[in-house]
Amino acid sequence: MVNMFQKKSTNTILSAAIASVLFTPSLAYAFTVKNVEVEGANKIGFETINSYLTVSPGKELNRDQIQESIQRLYKTGFFQDVSFYKRDDGTLVIKVVERPSISEIKIVGNSLIETDVLKTALDGLGIKKGRIYNQVQMDHVVVDLKRRYQNQGYYAAVIDIVTTELPRNRVELKIDIKEGEPATIGRINLVGNKIYSDQRLKSQMQMTENVAFGSGDKYSKPKMEGDIETIKSYYLDRGFAEFKIRSSQVSISADKTKVFTTINMSEGPNYTIADIAYVGELIVEEKELKSLTKVNPGDVFSRSKVIESVNAIRDRLSEEGYAFAEVVPETVLNKENNTVSLAFKVEPKKRVYIRRVEVEGNTRTRDHVIRRELRQYESAPYSLKMVRQSKERLQRVGFFKSTDIETKRVSEDQIDLVVKVEEQPTGSFSAGIGYSQLDGVSFNLGVSERNFIGSGHKLNFNVATSAAKKSADIGVTNPYFTDDGVSLGVGFYYSEIDANELDIADYTTNNMGLRLTLGYPLSENDSLTYGLKLDSQDLVCSDTFSFCSDYVDLNGKSTNSLIASIGWSHNTTNAFYFPSAGQKTSLSLEAVVPSTSDMTYYKLYANESWFQPLSKNFTLQLKTGLAFGDGYGDTAELPFFEKFYAGGIGSVRGFEPNSLGETYDLAKDGSDRPKGGSVKLTGTAALVFPVPFIEDSSNVRMSWFFDFGNVFDSLDNLEVGELRSSTGLGVSWITPVGPLSFSIAQPISYTSSVDKLQTFQFTLGGGF
Repeated sequence: MVNMFQKKSTNTILSAAIASVLFTPSLAYAFTVKNVEVEGANKIGFETINSYLTVSPGKELNRDQIQESIQRLYKTGFFQDVSFYKRDDGTLVIKVVERPSISEIKIVGNSLIETDVLKTALDGLGIKKGRIYNQVQMDHVVVDLKRRYQNQGYYAAVIDIVTTELPRNRVELKIDIKEGEPATIGRINLVGNKIYSDQRLKSQMQMTENVAFGSGDKYSKPKMEGDIETIKSYYLDRGFAEFKIRSSQVSISADKTKVFTTINMSEGPNYTIADIAYVGELIVEEKELKSLTKVNPGDVFSRSKVIESVNAIRDRLSEEGYAFAEVVPETVLNKENNTVSLAFKVEPKKRVYIRRVEVEGNTRTRDHVIRRELRQYESAPYSLKMVRQSKERLQRVGFFKSTDIETKRVSEDQIDLVVKVEEQPTGSFSAGIGYSQLDGVSFNLGVSERNFIGSGHKLNFNVATSAAKKSADIGVTNPYFTDDGVSLGVGFYYSEIDANELDIADYTTNNMGLRLTLGYPLSENDSLTYGLKLDSQDLVCSDTFSFCSDYVDLNGKSTNSLIASIGWSHNTTNAFYFPSAGQKTSLSLEAVVPSTSDMTYYKLYANESWFQPLSKNFTLQLKTGLAFGDGYGDTAELPFFEKFYAGGIGSVRGFEPNSLGETYDLAKDGSDRPKGGSVKLTGTAALVFPVPFIEDSSNVRMSWFFDFGNVFDSLDNLEVGELRSSTGLGVSWITPVGPLSFSIAQPISYTSSVDKLQTFQFTLGGGF
């Protein structure tokens, strides 16, 4: 005969109590356990079960040990039934019924929340394939999923869990979700506001009600919490230092489709700032701290300006190496005269140094190319200004789609800088073969690369050949020819064109030459550039272009000259492509060196670009350029083949390329093509923004632009009324084969009988 006591429960405490009550008289006394056996365990091993028992062979078993063992086994969640038996030979038998394991989890009916997000939430609750099935856990799943839907306004969401038993003590879970319709705002009740009306406060909120038509915005708990914070900030920024949100209540309609919200508030009196003090270890002079503070005595109290002041002071302390400085604003309210005494408590902590700089994400660009742009150095005191400057320089080189610099604290006085970059295409490539009746078979190959094999060197290489045209251009620039940032560029170019064979131009120039450029940094944002170009040129006139022939008869067809240039540039933009802030200014002069050629002339260029952020996604761009050229010495004017042209993408969109300005007199000059001008004036005003409906538009921008410009014979003849203008939409895209820009433009100011219009234009590889 086997004496037995058995306990079945899903509650560990209740199970232990039942064990105590049902303890049979034969086991009411302690006995010595000779052996322990487990029955019914298939997935849970004996060693695992034994580790939860309070008894072992050779020791006595009593009532308290049985109760504790039962509690431990039930708490594991592995079993749905546990039975203890005593055989006559002193063997303790533990019979268990294991809970089934989860074989598969299916989620159906969800569209608002992605399946992967829901599975991650289930993992966090311990529900995954292969785990033990527990009904209590599934109840938690239902509560958690309903909470997630309610946070997004779906109060009518229904979560059903269907279990299907499978062989080998397994179950399949199917989570069936019926999302229903989102609850909308029925009404927002504001209670306690006397200074500002309901209408004014509700205009600050994201969520709106629509009582008249019975519907409003979809309710969202995070948005509502954000609106409550917005109201709080609205008051605190306008002097109401005692403003408080007393409470907020949300009620749901019976059909769970309407949400009614009540926000209770207490405004309090309006406070002004009586005095401002700076206490603690200031590090910098109090006079400088005052200049960084955004509020002054007598001003209306504003929490946001106080926070701005705190951040400005912290940033200034970081420039001295105190990266973890604490600046705490302390306020004392004088309720009798409604004033605030404000004190900034400064605690600089320890001075922080850079232990090392780590570079991540550069799969192509070499580490030293990135490090040479950094202005925050290893072993130097930390400076937020230098870190920001380093980030701007990395963005400005144009090698990276995005850059970020993070700090990783090592100790109280050391941090590591982690420079994270995401590379992007830095060049363009073109190759082609063609055939035309005019020019025959043609071949071309072109490469333009600003980060050649990750070295940071700039490379340009273009060759083309056909029956009428042969050309080659190759150039290399090392932006860090010396360690202190002096750049060196060298290049060779050659072109040979048969104008009569082409029959598409009235004149052409055959050129061959060498060029050399040196760049010197003057400061972080300014540089000087010097250049020399040794040029040999032959002028080739078409048979009909008498103006060109007369020039050749007078000056000869061949010239050899040394052309010198000097330029200054200033650049504070925050990116190479698509800057959103800063400006670019450049001035340059190039001139033929006297005594090296009988044809002496000069050209002046002035360009200005200005970028102002209007919001997170919109940038105002203003750009203008002026070019002027003239002859000097024995040369009366700028040679006709060196004149400036305007029209087309890159100058005035909506007009055919190089078509603006006066044309030659066909009867007198033998040509009716544009003459160009000695003066060129162009400009652009544009609103730049990301392309709508594209999730990642970091490499593409749209713009609504207004272009203007024209060319003139001289500065005296420059007339604003003669400027041509257009407006339209443009798209700029950094493609794997180079920058692509295209536009659709509508001319505004033009002469229909003279100007040549072109609505759609594009360019590839020419920059933006």
